Amino acid sequence: MAETEVSTLAAHLALLRAELPFARLTRVVDVGANPLLDAAPYAALLRLGGCDVVGFEPQDKAFAALMRDKGPNETYFPHAVGDGSAQILHLYTSQGFASVFPPNPEARILATGDWQEITAKVPFQTVRLDDLDTLGAVDLIKIDIQGGEAAVLAHALGALGEAVVVITEQRYFRLYEGEPMAAGVDAVLAAQGFAIHKLLSINSFQLNSSRRKFLAREATADQAVDGDVAYIRNPAGIAGWSDQQVLHLTLLASLVLESHSLVLYCLDEAVRRGLARRNLADAYLRLLPDHLLSPKFKAVK
Repeated sequence: MAETEVSTLAAHLALLRAELPFARLTRVVDVGANPLLDAAPYAALLRLGGCDVVGFEPQDKAFAALMRDKGPNETYFPHAVGDGSAQILHLYTSQGFASVFPPNPEARILATGDWQEITAKVPFQTVRLDDLDTLGAVDLIKIDIQGGEAAVLAHALGALGEAVVVITEQRYFRLYEGEPMAAGVDAVLAAQGFAIHKLLSINSFQLNSSRRKFLAREATADQAVDGDVAYIRNPAGIAGWSDQQVLHLTLLASLVLESHSLVLYCLDEAVRRGLARRNLADAYLRLLPDHLLSPKFKAVK
């Protein structure tokens, strides 16, 4: 992340934390907190001291890295989160594909590399988020466990009851046998009052063919496979939320989702409740880079 972006995020965090009556730090629960893969979507917020994290990572090397590098606002457990049952973890040649599900043979039509070789099968016991007494109030749940997301969410109804954001991987092309696809994850979250807000990333691959090597790989990655999706508590029902839900969604919308229209929507509600001064939204807008502002605002800025 560029230095100017970090500076903007720091300014937004300072403004929102100073102006809004937060009762506590924003709480993130990370299921599948492997630091050896891509950076977590909340990484900047954590680095700036704007949240605390309770993370779960059962893979030994990844957990060791978390424990070695963790900061004062981070707590990690080597638990595998799921539905509370005994499972078998399939380890593959690429650790990013570790899953409770075996590979789908049909996935070989994708040019994803030779990831389907199982290197080990490890028995383990899953734990349910709702059975853990270490979470406290949860604002953001992030899940990336290669097909196990729906099982985690179906047994995290207590944690979801307070949460305002869920960031989860969704599958569009079946990589594993028996895994719930995007529709399965969406059904669990919709039943708990969440709606898709933003597609954060999408991973696409070429289809294998006899002439694939003659195509530019990035330009012809035509088959959507999976991606990270941000859900938020349905904003149409904001009048029924607690004050803290409104405030924590404001902060997460700004520093994690970069959804500035959502920030302003939440600030309107905070003003209506007497939680924020009426011109706080204008102060927030003045901290945004010019390319995000309309000519109308620039004229009065």
